Amino acid sequence: MVSIFRRKTLHAAAALSAAALALPKAVAQSYPDKTVKIIVPYGTGTVSDWTARFFAKALNAAWGAPVVVENMTGAGGVLGTQAIAKAVPDGYTLGVLASNHSMNAALYRNLSYDPVASFSPIIHTSFNQFAFCVNASLPVSTLGEFIALAKAKPGEINFGSSGNGGSPHMAVEMLAYMAGIKLMHIPYRSNGAAVVDLVSGQVSLMSTSISALLPHIKSGRIKALAVSGDTRSPLLPEVPTAAEAGVAGYNLKNWNGIVGPANLPAAIVSKVQNQVAAILREKSTAEQFAAQGVEIEVMNSEGFGRRIQTEADYWRRVAAASGVKVE
Repeated sequence: MVSIFRRKTLHAAAALSAAALALPKAVAQSYPDKTVKIIVPYGTGTVSDWTARFFAKALNAAWGAPVVVENMTGAGGVLGTQAIAKAVPDGYTLGVLASNHSMNAALYRNLSYDPVASFSPIIHTSFNQFAFCVNASLPVSTLGEFIALAKAKPGEINFGSSGNGGSPHMAVEMLAYMAGIKLMHIPYRSNGAAVVDLVSGQVSLMSTSISALLPHIKSGRIKALAVSGDTRSPLLPEVPTAAEAGVAGYNLKNWNGIVGPANLPAAIVSKVQNQVAAILREKSTAEQFAAQGVEIEVMNSEGFGRRIQTEADYWRRVAAASGVKVE
């Protein structure tokens, strides 16, 4: 009797194990069968917003299920990122994060989420460069001239950004730290509002995605002094990198990638990752990304997770050295 009972128990356990293993596969096969929401913790007009909307349209076409984008701004991206972390891990709430996700880990002392453990990295998709631009009325034409002016007027020249702790903010703080200058930061609630005031002359300097600044550079209302990466941008081939312009070693590229909340089923991570990777391999995708000044750089979930951790550690060192913090 004991052996018969034991055999039945083992058979039942085996059946349950098989069912448990089959469940994620079944979930992935039926996923998605309702609307998928992609949260963007940043404002409209940003590269992250464009990226999310691009993939929402492409995934909708691939899956035949609605995919919508929700911009949830505030606190340098913290509010929207928090919403991603607290979502039910069923694949119906995803998010697009950018470099300032790692920066926030260094700048905010009391985040309600862990920058690594609270998320399921799915796929790193791309990066883009920033441009350092000044209002046309500022009497400088090169980054070297701007640095000289800032050194002559420490703390008097202002710069705008999309908010405390965001990538546009930290790009300038990093430049100021490496160039040995002091600037006055004016945070805005959105990237677009800061750009408007750069064009009107309310702020003297701003650094953000080239695509957001390019129309105003072409119109002559602002002047591009440098780009943030280690190579010149195809969108502004005549504009030097910050390193070429005199700030040796400067290199900042703003990445974007898709994540979900922690404990997202591996089968769903794999399905989204594979579908997005397939979209990124399409020729038309490369053309559309290039038009936005965005370069494709694919990393799987493991590689993407390592990048988030590595950059969080790096920005903690930068924040400690520069004294920048956000309460």
